[in-house]
Amino acid sequence: MKKGVFILTLFSSYFAQAQFGIVQDKDGFVNVRDEENTSSKILSKINSNTILTYEEVEAKNWLMVEYKPDNSGYISKDRIKDLIEFEKINPTKKSSMSIQYSFQDYKIAIETQKFNPKNHAITKDENTIITIDNHDILGSDGVLPMTEFKTFKIYFKEKEINIPKEYYAFLYNADLMDLKLTYNKSLNQYYLFGTFSEGAGVFDALWVLENGKIVKHIAQINSYA
Repeated sequence: MKKGVFILTLFSSYFAQAQFGIVQDKDGFVNVRDEENTSSKILSKINSNTILTYEEVEAKNWLMVEYKPDNSGYISKDRIKDLIEFEKINPTKKSSMSIQYSFQDYKIAIETQKFNPKNHAITKDENTIITIDNHDILGSDGVLPMTEFKTFKIYFKEKEINIPKEYYAFLYNADLMDLKLTYNKSLNQYYLFGTFSEGAGVFDALWVLENGKIVKHIAQINSYA
């Protein structure tokens, strides 16, 4: 099997936007195959409406996906729709360090601030930062982050949604100008997502909102940088 490893191997001045997609198949599922053809071995099945990250491959009609940790395979390209293709929702306020949305029953207010190392427990291996507050780092590769989230608040029908701290607190160097919000009418889901970093350590993040709750969260190293 040709395996794709979803890790960052190189940073350049350009990196791709997050490639998050949702499986859409009339049969209710899509086959994950060992190679880029319909005759190859079926490794797994992914149900429709499953959200995942994907990678473009040389075979134009196929995509590589990680169907379970450290295991990748191929699915037909026409069985997945990129989240950026759904209805776009524009922010009411937007800058590199502050963004606000107001739509339907939701309000979103997110801010970043300058990273202050005095407020954190930092673990180093010689001169390389390994963890911050005992968590792995996304958005910075071995050096102090420039920024961190200050506030990450989402309201539904005027009531603040409880958001686990790990959904945002350990994600660094997020330029909020790169944040996107789209709406999937058929599932009544909102997708808040983006690709972030000030340098090495590029990462993708996604928050899925449905009926006043975050029903899915993904944060991982960007494999397309």
